[in-house]
Amino acid sequence: MALICGMKLTHEGGLALVEPTPAGARLVAGTEVEKHDNRWRHDVLNDTGLIVHLLEQLGHRVDEVSRFVVDGWGRKAVHPGLEITTGERCELIRTAPYRQSDDSNPVLHCYRPDSVLTLGGKRHSYESYRHAESHLASSYLTSPAAADRLPALVLVWDSGLFGDVYLVDPVRRAVDHRGWLLGIFGSVYESFSGNVPPFVPEPDWTELKKFHFRMGSPGKVMAYAGLGTVTEPLVRDIRRALAALDGRWDAPDLLYGEVEPMIRRLDLDGASVLASFQEALARLLVERLADAVKPLAGRVRTLCLAGGSALNIKWNSAIRDSGLFDTVWVPPFPNDSGAAIGAACASLMHRGAFGPLEWSVYCGPPLGTTRPRPGWHGEKCSVDELGAVLATTEEPVTVLSGRAELGPRALGHRSILASPRQARMKDILNQMKGRESYRPVAPMCLEEYSSDIFDPGGADPFMLFDHDIRPEWVDRIPAVRHADGSARLQTVNDRTTPLAAAIVRAFAARSGIPVLCNTSANYEGRGFFPDVGSAMEWGRTPYIWSDGLLYSSANTATDTTNGVPDHPVSTDRSVSDV
Repeated sequence: MALICGMKLTHEGGLALVEPTPAGARLVAGTEVEKHDNRWRHDVLNDTGLIVHLLEQLGHRVDEVSRFVVDGWGRKAVHPGLEITTGERCELIRTAPYRQSDDSNPVLHCYRPDSVLTLGGKRHSYESYRHAESHLASSYLTSPAAADRLPALVLVWDSGLFGDVYLVDPVRRAVDHRGWLLGIFGSVYESFSGNVPPFVPEPDWTELKKFHFRMGSPGKVMAYAGLGTVTEPLVRDIRRALAALDGRWDAPDLLYGEVEPMIRRLDLDGASVLASFQEALARLLVERLADAVKPLAGRVRTLCLAGGSALNIKWNSAIRDSGLFDTVWVPPFPNDSGAAIGAACASLMHRGAFGPLEWSVYCGPPLGTTRPRPGWHGEKCSVDELGAVLATTEEPVTVLSGRAELGPRALGHRSILASPRQARMKDILNQMKGRESYRPVAPMCLEEYSSDIFDPGGADPFMLFDHDIRPEWVDRIPAVRHADGSARLQTVNDRTTPLAAAIVRAFAARSGIPVLCNTSANYEGRGFFPDVGSAMEWGRTPYIWSDGLLYSSANTATDTTNGVPDHPVSTDRSVSDV
């Protein structure tokens, strides 16, 4: 097996193994540093020994790799390279530029630096592509457009990038850079919100604390904005300021100051300021995209989104609802967690391989093996019996199984699942996770019922679009309803997410509700639990289910038989009634 190994060495560090095939390529495995050994979220990959370790954790060796590809991070003379530790010394790893505008080379130009990677005692050459192109390639090659050999527009908007638009044509095997859609760095989101309580950093924080606060704030800001009200005068003022700052590299730092007088005049609460800011950007994105598609005269009906900004479900949904495209595609790893995959994909596209990437979201590291910790014991428990536990106890269950999910969202293999029938479950899960009370909990729903329960519903397997809960279901699943009535839906089916679908189906057979709460299983500030022992040491759920075994702690109040509570649920409604 000849493998391409893509690598992202900075924050959200990780690697991906891709195998070329006659039809395109296949993602063999991928991972991020944070998903190993309970490491910090957003961790870096700056040690060659760690690269070897991650490969081994994925079941592969350095000598299986025929081509190494490093995600670009250079910024002209300002950023000559990245330092990486090899044993007791540091090596300088030179890379491609960060942005499309950082040099004059064409799209997907292959950079072959004179520096080397020392892995397993051997020196390896590598190639590199711009960071923007890693995002471009990962989004397009995983998309339905690539599978159908169709052209697509790709919008890449990341923290340090303008919103650049590319046209990918698989027939010509060409990628055209069509300039920026929005001349504002994606960091505008964190820069603007950093002036609005409760997202103002404390002056005495360490650099590490500031880094984690900055990296974690966008998701919290999106949730907090749901507590507010969009205010039209402020939306107009933000639109005016964005137009005036368009194309300026310092725009993210200046935007709040430009609109602060209007904020003071309106005397708005922080949530309403952020809701208006988010709405202003959503409208601007839709208007600019409408202008971008006009010259294409309907020939391109797919938009692929990439970069950290594509994690904003409000913006994604505004574009989806605009009707400008038949398909709006967002991979489950649009931020830098997908950059290692993207680096390998850029290498493929550089060589003319525009065929689709065969992939699964469950290509992460396998679950580690550990012995039960003191105070825990395990009993056999089928998926059907797990559904009974969830339906009868109303207790959260940590579910760990198989290979981990790629990207930042837990999708059923490293999840905490719970019944959504009581509103207090959201508070229980937030307190358990050490999260703010305004944070929403995602619904995991059987795909065939999603349109009956959510508006618009339909397939949304990666929690990347906004849905409203239909009125007749609001009181039945209150735990997954956000303050603004929306829900960050994950749909599951028997084909692509068989374990998650089977668990929801088993719960629905006893409750009449084909929906569960889903949140990630991890220590606060760390990546997903890599093994059952970590979940036991964390110990905040009374049950842990893993591959046919249900573990319970000595202080679990509910008696069980073979992992199943001995008091059956009664329900007057079955799933067939939905």
